Amino acid sequence: MSSEAVPPAKSTFITAHLQKFRETRNPRDLIRVVLLIVQQQRIVELLYGVFCTLFYRASAVMPVNDEVSLISVIKEKTAQVHRGSFSRAQLIERYGARFRVELLPEDFESARWESIWEEGDEFLIIGEYGEGARLALVTAERCVLNDHYKRIRGVRHIHSVQRYGISGGFLVATGDTKKFLDLWMLQDGQISFTRRLKKHLAGFTAAAEVNGGYYFGTDFSSRPNYITTLDGTKYFYPSKAYNLYVTAFYSFFGRYIVSVNNELRVVGGRKTLSVFDTVERRFIYCDFWAAENSVGSRQAA
Repeated sequence: MSSEAVPPAKSTFITAHLQKFRETRNPRDLIRVVLLIVQQQRIVELLYGVFCTLFYRASAVMPVNDEVSLISVIKEKTAQVHRGSFSRAQLIERYGARFRVELLPEDFESARWESIWEEGDEFLIIGEYGEGARLALVTAERCVLNDHYKRIRGVRHIHSVQRYGISGGFLVATGDTKKFLDLWMLQDGQISFTRRLKKHLAGFTAAAEVNGGYYFGTDFSSRPNYITTLDGTKYFYPSKAYNLYVTAFYSFFGRYIVSVNNELRVVGGRKTLSVFDTVERRFIYCDFWAAENSVGSRQAA
C-alpha cells in the first residue's frame, strides 16, 4: 500500500535545521533556518504561527455520552479506510479497470488520497502531488490534463480536492509556497479555474463536506493547526495534535470528522487521531495513534 503524504522536502529541511539548533545551539543552524525561511517566502506563515501560539490555545477535549463505544467504532472504521498517497502505478492498479488512468503522463508523480475525487463510475479528478501540480480529469474513455498551476510560481503540488455543491464545482487547495484555495468547475467534459476563494495560508491538506458544511485541515509543521470552515471560523486542535499537521479527514455518521495528524520524524514522528463533532462544534476525542493502526503509513522523512 502507498505511503502517507508528507510535507515537501524543503519544509522538512527547515524543521531539521531547527531541531538541530535546539539540540546543539550552534548558531549556524539557526542562520540556515532563517535563510531557508526567507528563500521559501515563509515569513508570513512563520509570523502567523507565532501569532496563533500567542493568542489561540489548544482546544479542550469534551467527551460525549457512551464515548468508549463511539470512539471504538470510529477508530476501527478509520483503520480500515486510512490511506496515504498513490504513485502513478498504484493509481493504475487501483482505478485502471474503470478509468483510463494509464493515460496519465509517465512523469505524473503521485496523488494524495485527499486530492482524488471519485464520482461513481463517471469520472476521477486527480490532483498531482509533486513538482507538477497538474489536475487530471479521467473517465472510462479519456484523460484530460490541466496545467494551470504549473504557470504559477510557488505552487508545487495539489494538497486536496473536494467536491463542492452539486453542479460540477470542486475546491482545490495548493502548496507549497503559494497556499491557495480555489474554486474549479467541471463542465462539458472540461475542468477550468473559476475564482480564488483564499489567497493566503490555505494549503489545506484535508477537506470534508458534512451536512452541507465544508471543513478543512491545516498543514503547518511544528506550529498550531486547526480545522476551519469557508467563512474562516477556526477550531484549534487539542494539545496532543496542536502542532501536528493534518494528513487526512474522514467523516462518519453524517456528523463526526476524524482527523489524522502527523509530526515529522526529525521531531518525533508521532501521529494522532482526533474526532470533531460538527453539530456541537467541539473535539470529543484526541489521542496518539499507533502507526500499526494505519494502513500503509510512513513516518515523514
